[in-house]
Amino acid sequence: MNDKARLNYDAFTTLLEHHNMVVTTAEVHGVICGLICGGMAQNDPRWQQHFNALLNDDFELPAELKKAVNLLFSRVYDELINQSRFELLMPDDDEPLDDRLEAMMEWAAAFLAGFGVVQQELNKASAELQEMIQDISSITQVSGDFDQEDEESETAFVVLYEHLKLGATLAFEEFGKGQAQPQRPTLH
Repeated sequence: MNDKARLNYDAFTTLLEHHNMVVTTAEVHGVICGLICGGMAQNDPRWQQHFNALLNDDFELPAELKKAVNLLFSRVYDELINQSRFELLMPDDDEPLDDRLEAMMEWAAAFLAGFGVVQQELNKASAELQEMIQDISSITQVSGDFDQEDEESETAFVVLYEHLKLGATLAFEEFGKGQAQPQRPTLH
């Protein structure tokens, strides 16, 4: 599997299933976004410990999956730092709306988990970001049952999706771009 395919929702889902992971691609992406937006620096190796604690019961990932997760972390970080094409890793638009909404709720909950592990000082956030975090929390509770897949439901989904993107971007602007912990000198 090439690196570009690893970052596709369906290919990533297949990779997770291949390694018997019980998490979804949306959760993986959400945690990574939360860690980055909470202030975890790209070169800070602690992000992998946090990731494993949140999604893999503190176990190391298999090598192939670890490579894909590292690649995803780098891509998300680059998208946010360069303010370019940041998108949530979700099922394609041709998937049933209920499935996409379920993935969105999983992403939102995972984002909050990752963000909360890194960012312990939400009270120092702007009022706008504090409200946005509340909104993201509310999205985790959205009813996943649509009576029908109509234009109105699709529009509501897009509004929530864009709101999550905005929330992540705002969190990154306030808390992201973190700095790695300085190396402590080795004592002999």
